[in-house]
Amino acid sequence: MDQLNRHSWDQRQQELKLQLDLIADHAGLGPALLALAENQRQTGFIRDSLDHVERFVLPNPTSRRHYFSVQFNPARARRFAGAGLSLAPEGVESINQGCFLCAENIWWQQQGAELGYELPLGELPYTAWMNPFPLAPDHCIVAAQAHIPQSWNGNGKRLLTIIADLLKLSAELPGWIAFYNGEGAGASILGHLHYHLLPRPPGYGHMPLELAIQRHDVDGIVEDVYPLSFMHWHGAVGELVEPLAPAIIDWQTKIGEPEHATANIIAITAEDSSRQDCFFIPRHKARSRAEGLAGVVGGFETLGEIVCSSEEDHKRLQAGDITYQTIADMLRQVSVAL
Repeated sequence: MDQLNRHSWDQRQQELKLQLDLIADHAGLGPALLALAENQRQTGFIRDSLDHVERFVLPNPTSRRHYFSVQFNPARARRFAGAGLSLAPEGVESINQGCFLCAENIWWQQQGAELGYELPLGELPYTAWMNPFPLAPDHCIVAAQAHIPQSWNGNGKRLLTIIADLLKLSAELPGWIAFYNGEGAGASILGHLHYHLLPRPPGYGHMPLELAIQRHDVDGIVEDVYPLSFMHWHGAVGELVEPLAPAIIDWQTKIGEPEHATANIIAITAEDSSRQDCFFIPRHKARSRAEGLAGVVGGFETLGEIVCSSEEDHKRLQAGDITYQTIADMLRQVSVAL
């Protein structure tokens, strides 16, 4: 693998960008990202068909409309090790300890198969990459082009920028689920800022967290309606940053041990773009896991779908040993009071 291969990869990146820009200009960012996913299936980068994934829906015994769910997804166990080559070929430099989200590494790690889509967004340029260990079909990662940390490290202004960029992404993707996992809150790559984007999977309705807020459509601190305490705002697309900023700054100022503070942040824009919702779930960096099932609690889990990858958990699910109450208790264990 030599510099000519890198040149070829750069050329293919530019050609793909021209194609995706045309799609985005005519149909929007969502169809452009779906076209990126199809390209990545054709190059062979996306190999996980998700055929092996099993989903278990666990209804609330007192209200059949409400539920939690568990996804058995064995491939997710490999995500912390990354995909592709781990050692750079002779004559090629690995930067930032081989970070899986730096383009300078991606071209050689994936031997040219992985291509991304550059996006202008907010104060930072980003690139969309497809997730090799997806939670659902067409699961996409949007990563800052600069190698900057996932955590905001107690900087309230930077936290607001993270939220603002997530909301901008969501605004361009009506019907999709967009979320950010903080350090100790499900993030598997701590050194590089990134978000998760996925179209609502086929067969999924409103997620449990969305159903909880439908019963109490209020803004600000929300407690006692869901196993997790959270803050919620809703309103017209593009108008949420102003109302949520004072609450976030106030929380950041008052929280004890700010160096341990982290969060899951979720943005969802309605399919018809009639409204946008933002959920801010405070977390503690030392409480990334909960007893009940193996694995970390990240943004998808806070929405109400726990993802597990161990065969032991799979057997417990098949035996009916995991219930609605099991999941509710897990979420309570990682909840942080507001």
